[in-house]
Amino acid sequence: MAKVLRNALSKNIIVLKYAIGITVLFIFTGYLLLSPYLNIMRYYPYYFFLFLTINLGCNNAPSQKSDDKVEPSNDLNNITQNDIESFRFDDYALSNDSKMALENWQKYQELNEQIDYINKADFSFFNGEKKVLKAFINDFKTEMPESIKTAPIVSRITVLETKLLKLNSILKLDNVDKETRLSAIKELLVAMSNLNLQINKKFELEANLADKNNAIDQ
Repeated sequence: MAKVLRNALSKNIIVLKYAIGITVLFIFTGYLLLSPYLNIMRYYPYYFFLFLTINLGCNNAPSQKSDDKVEPSNDLNNITQNDIESFRFDDYALSNDSKMALENWQKYQELNEQIDYINKADFSFFNGEKKVLKAFINDFKTEMPESIKTAPIVSRITVLETKLLKLNSILKLDNVDKETRLSAIKELLVAMSNLNLQINKKFELEANLADKNNAIDQ
């Protein structure tokens, strides 16, 4: 706002200088035409002042243009799908057993779908209102199936919540550089991958125990 007011004031001063200069020119030109017997040399200082005023006004114009150029853009469109694909980390998806166990966990399915959108550089879900995101996270935890409420999985969900809120805050700020945004995006993807890994481990362990029990029974 201060910059806009400063630019507007600068433009008004330049216009005022031109107006004064032109007014002075007309007044003295008319006066000289009506008073041919006056000594013209007496009015040279006025014409010099007029020339100086117009010259200063012209010199101020380009400096304002240079001020208008200094504003960096942090448009999210600068982040591309190639940027996301360049991340290097172990990206774990759910195993078949895990998918079956979580098929009724609606909020997980929704989040997983939004993670897919992130991979396409679509951040519309993650840069929305924070209260909406918090409500989603609360539902995500409330609807969590009892069968996966183990300490390691709950811990990973806490980390995931932190990364979700962090990314939301960073995406909504205008003065954040691209690398910082990319770092927050990667942290969220890693947190989701680690959650999937812990869920897979749980059902893998249960499957191994079931196989051992079957072997003992035989």
